[in-house]
Amino acid sequence: MPVPLHIVEPTLTGDAGHCQSLVRALVGAATAHDVTVWAGRSIGPDRLDRPDWAGAGRLVPHFRRRWRRLQAFGLYRKLLRQPGQILVSTAGSSDVVTAHWAATGQIPPNKLFLFVHWLGGKAGKAGLWSAMARQQPHIEILTPTASVADFFRSCGFPTTVVPYPIEGPPEHSSTAPRAAPQAFKHLLVAGGARLDKGLVQIVDLVREMERCGLNLPLVVQTSSEQRHPNDPALAAALESLRNSAYAGLTLREDTLSPADYRALFDGAVTLQPYNLADFKDRVSGVTLDALGAGSPVVVTDGTWMAALVRRFDAGVATADLSAQGLLQAISKVLADHPSYAARARAAATSVRSDHSAQRLMDHVLRRALP
Repeated sequence: MPVPLHIVEPTLTGDAGHCQSLVRALVGAATAHDVTVWAGRSIGPDRLDRPDWAGAGRLVPHFRRRWRRLQAFGLYRKLLRQPGQILVSTAGSSDVVTAHWAATGQIPPNKLFLFVHWLGGKAGKAGLWSAMARQQPHIEILTPTASVADFFRSCGFPTTVVPYPIEGPPEHSSTAPRAAPQAFKHLLVAGGARLDKGLVQIVDLVREMERCGLNLPLVVQTSSEQRHPNDPALAAALESLRNSAYAGLTLREDTLSPADYRALFDGAVTLQPYNLADFKDRVSGVTLDALGAGSPVVVTDGTWMAALVRRFDAGVATADLSAQGLLQAISKVLADHPSYAARARAAATSVRSDHSAQRLMDHVLRRALP
């Protein structure tokens, strides 16, 4: 019988952001197992025949935002008493505490895995994490960067660094990197609209391009992520874009299918003026998607993303995120776009191999429980 694997992802409610792409990648790497994805209820009542869910496995719409922690307690209590393994694909401190309460005892080895993408406020909760590690020494932490792993090891958890998983484009997809570099089509701001991902800087860039009489095409994906829906500053930035008179601006406010999302990178120069403090050691799925599609990247210097871009010389890292600073970085890429695009395209195979979801799932399932 296939080994049950439960992937818990309460924030999976649609295509905005990288949540669905992450879960699809994980499920696709566990095809020999009986996979159930426990998702947010707003994704709908059906499983695989819904257009917003393009992954394999069984999808169970379970979580409502208001009752998420209570529902997580009930779910962990049930799953910890059943055969199989549990992977929380975007885990935080509430997950380790809730699982501990739900277990009413020590969770056995190889049962519960928490994939923690970044530290953020978790760094200020070292005492809580250390206390949980003493009481639940067999919960395994998976994380994509070494510095985050060092934090959890210092707290006492068994911790493994695994690359952040990305989906590769279908083998014959029109969005796979071409045999030759694509001509420049547009600048691109991809992913869910968020302030920490530089939306205000993009607003300033649009204003500056309009002031300078430029005509560079710019595509901005503006669908809001579930965790950032009611931010007044975010709403103001989005409204500024909607009211812009810049002729080259195209807003994609619709929730894109996976194929349409990947197609955004075709001929694009991807812009990521992300907040340095938030992304210094934080993996960006957009960077991985861009390089996986052969798109050069303009990115904030000093971040994990900048190091990846520099590794392949596939874009420009800049510490100046003003409109003028971003335009200088963009101009540098466009002045030698064929070379940057060729290096980004050459990086695609390496990036997709290095960030294959198989590596994470092989670790989770290496000693699969009966």
